[in-house]
Amino acid sequence: MVRLRKDYDTRRNSKYAEQLREDMQSIENNLNQNADDLKRHKTSDIAHTSNQIKHGLYSVANRIDNMWSRIINLVLNHDGKDVKEVVDIRVARDASIHPTAKDRLDYDFQILEQEIEDSTVSLNLKKFIKKYGSFTAGFNAALSLAKLYPVHIVVPPGKYKLMDTVRIYKNTHLTLQAGAVIRRGFVGSMIVNGDKDDQTKGYEGHGNILIDGQGILDSAGGEIKEQCSAIGFAHAERIIIRDITVKDVCGGHAFDCAGNKHVLIENVWFKGFADYKGDRWFSAAVQLDLMRSAGNFGAFGSYDQTVSKHVTIRDCYFSRSENLGGYPRGVDSHTSTDGYLYSDIRLINNDFEDTTEYAVSGNKWEDVLVDRNRFKNCASGVRLMIPDVKSVYTQDANGNPTNRVNKVKRLSITKNTFTNIKVRHAIQVYGRKGYQKIDDVDVSGNIINGVKVKHAIHLSDVDGFLVFKNQFRDIKHHGILLTGCSNGKVDLSIGRDIEGNGVRVELGCKNIDIKNTSLREVGYSGISVSGDSENINVDFSDIDNAGKRTSSSSPYYGIIFMDGVADSAARMNTVRGKKCRYAMYFTSKCSRIQHFGNRLKGAGAEGSLKDNSVDPIKTIENVI
Repeated sequence: MVRLRKDYDTRRNSKYAEQLREDMQSIENNLNQNADDLKRHKTSDIAHTSNQIKHGLYSVANRIDNMWSRIINLVLNHDGKDVKEVVDIRVARDASIHPTAKDRLDYDFQILEQEIEDSTVSLNLKKFIKKYGSFTAGFNAALSLAKLYPVHIVVPPGKYKLMDTVRIYKNTHLTLQAGAVIRRGFVGSMIVNGDKDDQTKGYEGHGNILIDGQGILDSAGGEIKEQCSAIGFAHAERIIIRDITVKDVCGGHAFDCAGNKHVLIENVWFKGFADYKGDRWFSAAVQLDLMRSAGNFGAFGSYDQTVSKHVTIRDCYFSRSENLGGYPRGVDSHTSTDGYLYSDIRLINNDFEDTTEYAVSGNKWEDVLVDRNRFKNCASGVRLMIPDVKSVYTQDANGNPTNRVNKVKRLSITKNTFTNIKVRHAIQVYGRKGYQKIDDVDVSGNIINGVKVKHAIHLSDVDGFLVFKNQFRDIKHHGILLTGCSNGKVDLSIGRDIEGNGVRVELGCKNIDIKNTSLREVGYSGISVSGDSENINVDFSDIDNAGKRTSSSSPYYGIIFMDGVADSAARMNTVRGKKCRYAMYFTSKCSRIQHFGNRLKGAGAEGSLKDNSVDPIKTIENVI
């Protein structure tokens, strides 16, 4: 439209002319405004055609088409009672017309189901149970959807009986809601992450799996008395299991973790185990394994020695159940292959109760943290080791003996609490004498209250260690035992009511400092150093009432250096009490022993100091 641009002021001296000019200018402005509005309307995205006009969730065109289809399909039938039936129900959401109402409903529901599947929302398992006629068939069908797209399967509250192994695939999230109990009714594992013929290698199998919820996997070990594991995963990466309960396993494991990495097990309750045949005394609730052979993991292959690593187990509970006793072991690895190490294993803030073997037993674990756990009424506490050189677990991948043992490093056992350890040690770390030592061990901040047979802390064939700020009491044998260790320190440890030695150093230990150690009520010697040990320094320790089990045939001492000890020292220590034979005693085959500033006066049944070493020091300064 052409814009108006004229000057109407032809009579400048007339009032009428001035008003006329203003009126004409106003008309021109409105005409120009209308022209602009019309131009904008032509190019607008809305209100131009019915397809461009939105009406609720649909366009006006869609609503018009839908209403028109209804109008032309409206049939009024008289049934003799003036009741009329509207049959436009045969018109679907997209305005298509179908022969019958059922056809239309089937059509719309098909579209709806496809939309749901395309959205990969949670799938309630009840629908699959109803469709496939049984829990097992429906469970397998739902899990199989993960072959097509990621799925979240929800098992609602109820009691379900599983009659065959189910297979879980990658990108699956399985939730057992509170009140959901899946109970085993057959011989075999309940859930595995692969088909029988899988031959995946490395960590390329079915991973990225999350199992969670507040439900229960009941392996029914009180009734089905054949060995099986509840969950068995292999060759996978990114596995999370949290918040569920796994109970009553017979012979096998609650979770058999063979050749997986980046695994998180969190707030899971492992309750109840049975070994009816007596040949599964070593089974663990969580078995960290490698893909060595079908004897280690039988659900599927391949057996390429893939090892489990980057595993975190935290805030879990290992115990007996209402029906069965506790597991032999809570977390364990007992198999290995030369050249393959389990690594980056973290056990944090767990509770272990009533285990009949070691609560934690790690074979060839490297980069380990066992921190802030509680061990109660267990046969034994934590054992970290490397295998015997003569065992099958030092063979190579082809089964050939290697006559060697692989080294492991960096093991930390810190801030744990041990109560009533019944059979063996609370803490044990040992290498293999004459073959291999374990390097860089930290045993710090642990509280040990009650070890009924063995030692509180035992390190054997360890190089580079710190035993720091530990407390232990009511120990039936040694408080701290160091066997064949080197380059370490025992510092700021406190022990009392110990029936063996407070601290014993033996069998060729070298370069070790024992400092600031407080020992009370000790049956044998307070600190005993023996067996060709060298450069052992015992300084600033406080020993009260050691040697309580002294007899004429078996004397004990406050501090004793025995035959073969050389280049060692005992300085600034305090010994009190008359039960020991001597407060400090150096035997006749010790050499180059320094002792100075020790407070021994009045201690010892026979005397404060007896230096029988090869080159004794007998000056007064050594007895304050």
